[in-house]
Amino acid sequence: MTKRRASLVFKLTASLIAFQVVVFVLLLGVAAFGIGRDAVGFVDERLSRQITDAITLDADGRLVLPATQAGTLASHPALWLVASDESGRQLRVGQVPALYQGLAAVLPSLGPSDIRANRDPATLTSRVILRDAPFGRLHVLMGGVTETGPWAIFGGMLRMFGLHQMLPTVLVTLCVIPWLTWRALAGVARAAKQAEAINIRQRDARLSEEGLPAEIYPLVRAVNEALTRMSEGYEARDRFLAGAAHELRAPIAILEARIGVLVSGPARTRLQADVARLSNLAEALLDLQRLGRKLTDMQPVDLDALAHQVTSDMAPLVLSAGYEIEFNGGQGPVHAAGDALSLGRALINLVQNAIAHGGGKGTISIDVSADGTLSVRDQGPGVAETERERIFEPFYRIRPSDQGTGLGLHLVREIVDLHHGTVVVTAVQGGGACFQIRLPVLAP
Repeated sequence: MTKRRASLVFKLTASLIAFQVVVFVLLLGVAAFGIGRDAVGFVDERLSRQITDAITLDADGRLVLPATQAGTLASHPALWLVASDESGRQLRVGQVPALYQGLAAVLPSLGPSDIRANRDPATLTSRVILRDAPFGRLHVLMGGVTETGPWAIFGGMLRMFGLHQMLPTVLVTLCVIPWLTWRALAGVARAAKQAEAINIRQRDARLSEEGLPAEIYPLVRAVNEALTRMSEGYEARDRFLAGAAHELRAPIAILEARIGVLVSGPARTRLQADVARLSNLAEALLDLQRLGRKLTDMQPVDLDALAHQVTSDMAPLVLSAGYEIEFNGGQGPVHAAGDALSLGRALINLVQNAIAHGGGKGTISIDVSADGTLSVRDQGPGVAETERERIFEPFYRIRPSDQGTGLGLHLVREIVDLHHGTVVVTAVQGGGACFQIRLPVLAP
């Protein structure tokens, strides 16, 4: 199970929001301490809302406080209020300070506001509250329920400013920070996509260093330097393989010459087969080394003509091994961009594989399709489904054998990959294996 990675966008956004909240609360705390030290207070938010929401009309159409609020009024004897609606109805509760008598007369024209006083705050601190009631808009001027002290003022300021100031800031942060982060990391996403495309056959591929943040650049540069070192290591390996294969040619030729003068017999035949296997191994290593250098001279290749030529060349070998051979094509040219010698070698290797593993009887068929598919079929035991990928690995064998090098099918895949094609093996109805090379065809 893949472990889920923490999102950098989420971390940055959450951290910034947390920082904003902490700073906002600290600023409110400092302000509340300064205000509370000056004995300034706030009208109790919860209580003022409770009383305002309770105001209603009686049977005669007058503004009243229901009896359910009697207990609240009794527990706050200093509470006073003036309520007016837009129809001119008015309600007065408690003793309204003389300072607010004139303000009460124009109450319907006032909007939501707070009046805070540092002289007699318990009486003079007031609030204007608006409520859209079923009977119309209600304007309430209320005082006498003042909260004083830093903590009370802090709570009042938090209720007053928290929703109106902090919430928009958080929402803007939620929208802007992810966008800014994704924009800043666009170069990283591009480098990651490039990294996914890197494989052993593209040793010169490197990650783009353009548009990267300064903090990410050293990482990408280190990856590119590591890719350079790996490429140099593979090139050194290829040089070693080429050198070893060339050095093997001389002693193999000497062995062939010395074995050729031996008396004919089973021992000589066996030695000749072993030397031929060594020679094939050296040639396969050289082929792999050549393929390590990209094929650059891609020319239109007629796959139909190529397959027909391979069939003709391999026919004597196929027939002498006890098989029949057939070619199914001839429907016209099928062109693909490629290297004719390399593609021919791939097809020959598939035919040699069919000879080695086809059971020594039956027919080996070479087919060409108009969609660029080259097929080699035999009537042998076939390839188990669990082995169909592994047989293309270098030196992998399904069963021990004294024939072949274990590099033939691997070489086929290397050639096909360099031609941007695919090679697969499937089962043949009635028994046998079918190797298919699929190449992109050129437009007519």
